[in-house]
Amino acid sequence: MLVSSTLRHCSLSKAGFRIEWVFLTFCSKLRMMSDHQRQQILIFGLILFVGIGGWIAFREWIRPAAVEFDNLKYIQMLTTAVSNRNQEWVAQVEAAVQQQFDEKQMSAQEHREFQKIIALSRDLQWEQADRACFRLAEAQLSRRRSRGATSEHSHLHSDHSSGMSHHH
Repeated sequence: MLVSSTLRHCSLSKAGFRIEWVFLTFCSKLRMMSDHQRQQILIFGLILFVGIGGWIAFREWIRPAAVEFDNLKYIQMLTTAVSNRNQEWVAQVEAAVQQQFDEKQMSAQEHREFQKIIALSRDLQWEQADRACFRLAEAQLSRRRSRGATSEHSHLHSDHSSGMSHHH
């Protein structure tokens, strides 16, 4: 145990030493540059920093809303309805989503996400609705939610019925 701890500390020390060496080397080269060259490097660094920050902010801004645990099942239900091109099922999901929203169990952001997809399916834009369902489901991975799951939300998802009739 002591040996692995010492080795880990040693490798961290080497990594720290390398970072320090790169930094000191950069600083010494910076001192040899003209003011104009230093100013160009500073401007480039600022542009790079703002660009990366802007890209990250933009990606978060266009990302669909985080859906609360108790409402995740509606993504699956809507995906099923859309992939089956079934207007009746879409209407059933819409009614359930509206009820959740009316009972304050769904945020306005969540409700908007569902309504966008429902509107696409109502206009028979099934391909776009399908892609929107996928993006909404994908956006739920590793998301923080404002509240935890209630006792209604089970992690044994086999006991959830979709509430949709499966006849054609």
